[in-house]
Amino acid sequence: MLTVPSVTPDAISELSAREMRRAVVRRWLFRFSVLIGWTAFIGVWYLFSRLVFNPQQLPEPHVVATESWTIITEQDVRTHMQASLLRVLAGFLLAAVVSCGLGWLIAYNAWWRTLLRTIVQFTVSTPIVALAILTLVVFGVSSLGPIITTAVVATPYIMMNVAQGLTGVDRRLIVMSESFGRTRSQIITGVLLPSSLISVLAGARLAFAVAWRMELLTEIFAASEGVGFQIRRSFESYDVRGMIAWTVLYIVVMLIFENLVFRQIERRLQGRTA
Repeated sequence: MLTVPSVTPDAISELSAREMRRAVVRRWLFRFSVLIGWTAFIGVWYLFSRLVFNPQQLPEPHVVATESWTIITEQDVRTHMQASLLRVLAGFLLAAVVSCGLGWLIAYNAWWRTLLRTIVQFTVSTPIVALAILTLVVFGVSSLGPIITTAVVATPYIMMNVAQGLTGVDRRLIVMSESFGRTRSQIITGVLLPSSLISVLAGARLAFAVAWRMELLTEIFAASEGVGFQIRRSFESYDVRGMIAWTVLYIVVMLIFENLVFRQIERRLQGRTA
């Protein structure tokens, strides 16, 4: 005869404590692995700087770190970083607004779905360098060109995820809402938007990362201020330290923005859906 072990409050608390300890260990192991990864990356960088290239071609990490600190303390880094960040945000917000409408058309209209998917394939297949040069030809050296190009490149990623999120909504929820007399606006705000937010956020994060890269490249060709402009100036004077230092600062700002904005939004959404 089988005996079922009894579950006592002490056993439950012991199991919970054990799981908490395991979670803490896993968290610290992850942090340690990240530290090892960065250490290995810097070590390989040192090896390439000393054995494969000369210091002028590939400066050592501590040289780049010193140059980055010099840029922060002595140059007008705030003006150029702010110009780049504002362009990225403007292009991203423009892409988000346009993508919501286009994503709705893709989700609920077959004709628009076919047309826009073809346009998306064409846009994604176009080299970003060609788009950056085209921006210089059409808009000249101005702030409008990088904003428009950033929006064009970011739109497909948000648009397709908006469409995917809308088509993934359970149709029974919509039918149930209609049976209770909900208006279309109430269905959109109460059913469609909450159900598709996770998919939209995934597309927005990817689009924002693409927007950063596109903005930087466009500034190299068609801007008179910004991080990309500073990288171009460093390239023209063959200042590899300056090129890498400005790139590192740009990546650091992007990672900070990613962790402070998108990751926090994702955690809140996951907490609501859990």
